[in-house]
Amino acid sequence: MTHIFDPLVPFNRAAARTFPKTVAPGTHPAWELPFFGAAEAKAQVVALGASDTKGYYLPESEAWPAKLETLLRQRGVNVSVANQGVNGDTSEGMLSRLDSAVPEGTRVVIFNCCGNDNKDKRHIVADRDGNIRTIVTRLRARGIAVVFSESGRHPQPPDPAPVARGAGASWCGMIYQGVPPEDLEESEAGEHPNANGTDIIAARMLPCVMRAMGRKG
Repeated sequence: MTHIFDPLVPFNRAAARTFPKTVAPGTHPAWELPFFGAAEAKAQVVALGASDTKGYYLPESEAWPAKLETLLRQRGVNVSVANQGVNGDTSEGMLSRLDSAVPEGTRVVIFNCCGNDNKDKRHIVADRDGNIRTIVTRLRARGIAVVFSESGRHPQPPDPAPVARGAGASWCGMIYQGVPPEDLEESEAGEHPNANGTDIIAARMLPCVMRAMGRKG
């Protein structure tokens, strides 16, 4: 029997920490890539976002990008996942630092946006949808696969996901999807996951990134 984490279905925390592979003889998981050549083995992944990517009040090793890297390597995929989360960042800020955040050689960008856009007077963004569209389009033009995950637990209208998907990104659900309330901590900056929560996020991101890596840029 194959255990697969569906990004739209909650799963238990123990599984999130280990992401075990249980496959019947002669079968392969639906998301498993049939072949990783030399180029794929050296592929790089960048997590682009704000504090829910950075890991608010968490050491970098406890943020979900570091845990995702561990899960990928457990699957035999020798990649580096760079954490390019910046506390308080907006779609405008992400666009302005896109080239420096996503170096040459990147194969997949996990684009987490846009919980800070227009949330208060310090985070005014004139054209959120245009920023999202430009970020995805520029990355796709470089041959980089884009996995889009929206900030928070529930879509906030107007929903940015259709904009990202329309520009060529794949969809991996809400960033806090499947994270129970007790693993989201309140602060002056809003809700952020604790270490248990980032376990769950990393495991839910895993199949999305694996699929993206199997898609030619």
